[in-house]
Amino acid sequence: MMDVSRKFRKFTAICLLFLSDCSSDQGPKYWHAGSERPYEIKGVRYYPQTNYQYSAIGYSSWYGYDCHGKPTATGRIFDKNKLTAAHRTLPLPSVVIVENLENGRKVKLLVNDRGPFAYTDKRIIDVSQRAAEILGFRKKGHAKVRVTCLPKESQLAAMRYKRRPYLSKRRRK
Repeated sequence: MMDVSRKFRKFTAICLLFLSDCSSDQGPKYWHAGSERPYEIKGVRYYPQTNYQYSAIGYSSWYGYDCHGKPTATGRIFDKNKLTAAHRTLPLPSVVIVENLENGRKVKLLVNDRGPFAYTDKRIIDVSQRAAEILGFRKKGHAKVRVTCLPKESQLAAMRYKRRPYLSKRRRK
């Protein structure tokens, strides 16, 4: 019985993705509950958006010890040994490819937290300790990277997290 239910959910998810791709060039707008809500950190206001076309070059740092075992912005527990990341405005969750432009190493990461918020605006993403090891900059602490969102995988991740739309008061009318 459980196996049939799992297959039905998978089939439904695939159908929803197919239908959403047919209905709009920009992709679905209903995947990310709460991840589009504006928020403020250290006096700076951030405006997350569902932007699956995201691609940017900047700097990455990593986080691990201080956050290990604490909840992420999605409510999941942060594990410094998992392949995850934090971004200021991408929908939560999203899946991205991070490429270290200094050595060519790449890794696919689940963005499930907010950040980076310290030091400089040149930092565009924080990665887990494990991701920094794979990318080859854990000891150095930072690297110049390219971050590219993967639309289909991000939508599937959002479905697994059971995200629903955040509708601002003006969008509800």
